[in-house]
Amino acid sequence: LLLLLAAPAIAAKKGGTAGPVNASSSGNVKPLQFSSAIQSYTIFDKSALTSPEYASPRRKFLPRFRTGLSAERRARDVILDEERRGLLQDDDSVSSGGSWAEASAAADEKKKKAIEKRVEAAHDAAVSGYDRRVAAKKSAAAAKAASTSQYQFVGVVNDGKGAKGKVTWYARKKPTNSKWSVRLVHVNRDAVLRDLFAKGKVDIFGKYTNEGLDKAAFAAADNGGDAVTDADENQQPGMKPLVKGNYYVKQRSWKNLWNFSPKRMFTTPSGSFWRERRISPGLYTDGTKVYESVYRYRDGKNGLKPVAKLSDFLASPGLGYEEKMKVVQRLKGGDEPDLVVEK
Repeated sequence: LLLLLAAPAIAAKKGGTAGPVNASSSGNVKPLQFSSAIQSYTIFDKSALTSPEYASPRRKFLPRFRTGLSAERRARDVILDEERRGLLQDDDSVSSGGSWAEASAAADEKKKKAIEKRVEAAHDAAVSGYDRRVAAKKSAAAAKAASTSQYQFVGVVNDGKGAKGKVTWYARKKPTNSKWSVRLVHVNRDAVLRDLFAKGKVDIFGKYTNEGLDKAAFAAADNGGDAVTDADENQQPGMKPLVKGNYYVKQRSWKNLWNFSPKRMFTTPSGSFWRERRISPGLYTDGTKVYESVYRYRDGKNGLKPVAKLSDFLASPGLGYEEKMKVVQRLKGGDEPDLVVEK
């Protein structure tokens, strides 16, 4: 007695159907590509780009240092010009307690210290003036930024999944220390969901719906599968139903007990560790071929072994007419599939 479970054996991820694929690694390897979950493009405020407040340490130090050096050079030029014109008075007084050489050396040292003091005073005055100008520019830039832009605009680039426009814009009040006003964000939803699933934040559930047969497949079903022959197998889908997969994401939280379901635990176990749960033994069909369920104990993997075409199977005398029509009606009526293998 043959146990026949008339259900599609293959369902494409986006609703199409296909035959079983031999999972072999014979060179069909594509290069691994890494995609960023979020890609953004930010337009900063002009005041933030030109303001010394947001400048790098190098941009802050070099102008201040250059201002001090320029002041020192100008002071030394003035002192040199005064020496040439004889405006600087030399201290020619000689101490009675020492020799003339010692007194001359002391006078030169005193003159040198006076010059360095004048140069240092010029440097300090120039740097303090530069600091006052920078502080005035900061206050003016802050007042201008507060008066020009009070909101931030964020545009999310849509990927065409349920969105009307290409970009969806959002606005919010601009924080005090923020230095940008417009930002464009492109979210790779597939990468985000994959990252959340890998971290155990969400669970992905799938439900498969048998949408029945198309017109050509209906004609084949009415003839009991006689329209499926070797000549026209590539021209029509035979009695292969269209199976559509609907997926939804559910967040894990303590409110839903982390998506725990006792019913799913005892009715649809997925196996232990790397070993898959055995599917029910018997025959399966996707509307074109008939498969026999097999199990490889060495690896703990399920499989489907093609044994015959559905047309030959329905034409065999070993199966009664009522059982044949039951199979056809299950394919034609859109029953829920018993087994789905995704590519």
